Amino acid sequence: MMTNDEINAKYESGLNRLVQELDRVKLPILFENIRSNPNYIMIDGDSQSALDWNDIKKSQLIESFILNLPVMPIILYEMSYHTYKVIDGKQRLKAILDFYSNQLALSGLEIKTELNRCTYANLPVHAQKDLDRRSLSLISIIPSEDAKPDEIAKLIEIIANRLN
Repeated sequence: MMTNDEINAKYESGLNRLVQELDRVKLPILFENIRSNPNYIMIDGDSQSALDWNDIKKSQLIESFILNLPVMPIILYEMSYHTYKVIDGKQRLKAILDFYSNQLALSGLEIKTELNRCTYANLPVHAQKDLDRRSLSLISIIPSEDAKPDEIAKLIEIIANRLN
């Protein structure tokens, strides 16, 4: 068992301390940042479930943005300066990328049914403007500079498990 002095020394050293940064990014800027720099946010990988969303689920996320409904933030781990790995939100990011790159035609919408079959390119101008005004919250987890790789891996695993 650790003494109070040992516990206090551990806290003072900053061991297992993380910094969180919150940012809100407009959807078109997020899309452009990811498209122009594939290392900015690394979406692919085995950090999350291999189950990808179907087109209806992706479409309903886009509809949520158009309606300005709350959308859960994306949780990122900063691997190096401006290089992130997705801890939570891979499917949300993929849906945004698919829609803005015109690879997703909206389907299964519940409220904006008139937008079914629209891609970003042929979305009516007012709906497109509404969508482009929307932001997504990004929470970046930044470990202390002296954190060891095995400590970082354990913390990322704990974060991912607790979010899911």
